[in-house]
Amino acid sequence: MKNVILAVIVVAALVGAGVGGTLAGFVDTEMSQGNFIQAGISDLLVNGRNDPVGAKIVFDHATPCKSIDFWVDLYNWGKCQGGWIWMEFKDVVSTEAGVKVHNGVNYVYTGNPAHGGVGDVPVGYRPAVGNEPVGAGVWSSEPEKIAEVGGGYVGQIFVAPDNPNLLGEDYGSGVAAHLGVTVTVPKIGTGDFLGNPDTNGDGFVDPTEYAAWTTAGNRWQVITSLTGKLADIELAKDLLGFLRTQERTFVHIDVHLQQISATNWPDEQTIWWPTNAIQGDIATWAMMWEMLVDPPEPTL
Repeated sequence: MKNVILAVIVVAALVGAGVGGTLAGFVDTEMSQGNFIQAGISDLLVNGRNDPVGAKIVFDHATPCKSIDFWVDLYNWGKCQGGWIWMEFKDVVSTEAGVKVHNGVNYVYTGNPAHGGVGDVPVGYRPAVGNEPVGAGVWSSEPEKIAEVGGGYVGQIFVAPDNPNLLGEDYGSGVAAHLGVTVTVPKIGTGDFLGNPDTNGDGFVDPTEYAAWTTAGNRWQVITSLTGKLADIELAKDLLGFLRTQERTFVHIDVHLQQISATNWPDEQTIWWPTNAIQGDIATWAMMWEMLVDPPEPTL
């Protein structure tokens, strides 16, 4: 009996001491509330716009060897840490579209003496009909016709229709093959980050700002895969650099018609005459910019 009573007392003592129950002591509890995660916002603006951006390069009287400079403003209006900017030339089309606009009327050159010669319209020109001018047998001028199929003078040299150096109308239809393009971007320091050389914030990069960018220790980088003849760089998508969130950069695009030389015509009057084959012809294309928020991290 004494042993039973002793066992009960021991159990009661253990329970009283907290064994099997809640221990008393120092307690410090902290709580973090309001935790959340939101998907980032990625939005690239071209000259302040989303699609449709519209044409950025429109020049209807380009001449050989004269550069035409265009600036495209890119702005990261997102809410991520920044993004990689890619560029691509797409949908390149060359058209044999000889046309001469005079007093609101489109004229094509035929060389036929029965056409033109009335008022101030020269002989050999007739008004375009329907969907003209397009395709073979249509020229914008006498020099274009001679460069393609002969039958006239280049300077003081007569180019006969059976001249073996004539390359025909297909030569002139590929104007994109003679359109040189150079793409240049401003990089900060020696790293991957795209910068903003427009220090006065007027939306343009003037010659002073262009020069000051390198003076400040930055650099202008030519994107080699996006530089060359338009027909060759089509679909050559490549990386421009990394653009931080809420920051702006400028892409410089230089376009120029290249002279076409006939090395087997060494006379100084005729060596460049094939260039006339692209008179009035048109090259159209699309430019696409893409912002990708993805590793790897850019270098400083």
